[in-house]
Amino acid sequence: LMGTTFGMDKKQRIQTFSSGSSHAMTLMAVDLDENGKSKKWMVENSWGPGANNGHLIMTDEWFNEYMFRLVIEKRYITDKVKEVMKQKPVRLAAWDPMFAEEE
Repeated sequence: LMGTTFGMDKKQRIQTFSSGSSHAMTLMAVDLDENGKSKKWMVENSWGPGANNGHLIMTDEWFNEYMFRLVIEKRYITDKVKEVMKQKPVRLAAWDPMFAEEE
């Protein structure tokens, strides 16, 4: 943002508890390029209908950097993801960054 760079990537932020899953939004739409690759996302913010009726636009780069968990209907997932879902789940500790709560 505004030419600002941050010193850690997503993995490093998670490992140092500098970033974690703490907010929910509903994906409403995606803008795809001519090759079918996502460019930007329209989301409905869970904080309510403030500005723009609660709808925001995020770039694909922002989505990749800050999205941690996603719930999606099975009919929309790829065969590759379906194969991953057959693996034994990994139980995460309660203090894992994936369970961070907003303060």
